[in-house]
Amino acid sequence: MIFVILGTHELEFKRLLKYLEDMDIKEKVVIQSGNTQFSSEKYEIIPFLSQGDFDKYIDESELIITHGGVGSILTGLKHNKKVITMARLSKYNEHNDDHQLEICNKLSKEGYTINCTDFESLKEAIYNYKDIELKPYVFNNDELVNFIDETIKNI
Repeated sequence: MIFVILGTHELEFKRLLKYLEDMDIKEKVVIQSGNTQFSSEKYEIIPFLSQGDFDKYIDESELIITHGGVGSILTGLKHNKKVITMARLSKYNEHNDDHQLEICNKLSKEGYTINCTDFESLKEAIYNYKDIELKPYVFNNDELVNFIDETIKNI
């Protein structure tokens, strides 16, 4: 199962959902859409989830596709899931700034996640995720706090 997390930001993130809609994904896909209004005949879309249901979908998933929110990304990594990220971008009015892009780029560069920036890279990552090896993320709170602090300072 693939679990897609858009978070709860007030701005919509339809770009990611349109990309997914244009793919032929054979696995079950469950989407936590938050404030993004979208309908699909292919995938199960749930705007908001209780913490219990959210955790259930995390546990059941083999792959997590998420916006660039630190909490969503780290949740996937803590549960040893393969994580594909796609940042919400200000130029598409998906967020107020591009801090998510810096976070997604950094974690991907370090080998912990797969960061996608367009339809083709997302399609390739989804169709081939089972063959992609990612490094397990070792949680060190000091390292994480420093990383987040540096990312925020550079925005």
